[in-house]
Amino acid sequence: STSSVRFADLPAEVIEAYVASGEPFGKAGAYAIQSAVAAWIARIEGSYSGIMGLPLFETAQLLRQAGVRF
Repeated sequence: STSSVRFADLPAEVIEAYVASGEPFGKAGAYAIQSAVAAWIARIEGSYSGIMGLPLFETAQLLRQAGVRF
């Protein structure tokens, strides 16, 4: 599953405040899509749940193909 996230242009002071908050550390891509930085997301292509951490649609398809009923 491939997803892309496009951010609007962030002013330097917004980036500095974001980094100073400590929020980007320990996250893939240095952001959490459900966090305050989401206000700067201009476009998403692909799987929202994949961006959150697990592409649910794709995972469910694989499980169905493997015969797992849920």
